[in-house]
Amino acid sequence: MKKSNMKNIALFTSVSLLALGGAFSPAQADDAETYYKFYSYYHATWEIEEETEGKKRTFTAKCHGSGGGCNIYVDEKETSVWGFDPKTRQWTGVGQLDGGSRYLMAISRPPGPKFEPGMVFTFTGTIWHPDGKIHYVTLKQTCIDADTTSSVMTGIDQAGKAIPKVTRTSKRKK
Repeated sequence: MKKSNMKNIALFTSVSLLALGGAFSPAQADDAETYYKFYSYYHATWEIEEETEGKKRTFTAKCHGSGGGCNIYVDEKETSVWGFDPKTRQWTGVGQLDGGSRYLMAISRPPGPKFEPGMVFTFTGTIWHPDGKIHYVTLKQTCIDADTTSSVMTGIDQAGKAIPKVTRTSKRKK
C-alpha cells in the first residue's frame, strides 16, 4: 500500500473516531444543558438584603444567560460567570470582588427539574484576597418560593479561624 493511502486511512480513522467520540459521550452536553436550564432560575434582576456583623445593606444585582450556556452575575461589588464544569460535573463560578478579591465556587447538583420551595443548595469555594488571606466558605441557600431565596455563608480563614457570617435574602424584582 502506498504511503499516501496509509496517511488517508489514518486521517479518515482519526476523523471518524473524533466524530464518533461525541456519539459515545453525549451525557456531557445533556448535563450542561440540564444544569443551564435549571440554574436559569437566577436570570433576573434581584433586590438583595445582606447582613454581616450587624451591618445591613440593600443592593440590586442582575443575572443573565450567555450564548455559551453560562450565567453572568453583576452587582456593585461582584462580577461572576457560572457554567457547567464537565470535569467535576458541577455548576461552577469564578468571580471578581471589589478590592481585588477573587473566588472559585461550585454548587451542588440540581435536586430536581426546577427550583421548588424548600430546596437547599450547597455552594462551596475559596476566596483569595489581595493581602494573601484565603477564606474557605460554604453557603447554604434555600429556595423560599419562585421569587425568593435565603442564604447563609460561613467559613474559615487559612488559619482555621471563623470568618464573619453573611446572611442574604434575595427577591426577584418584577
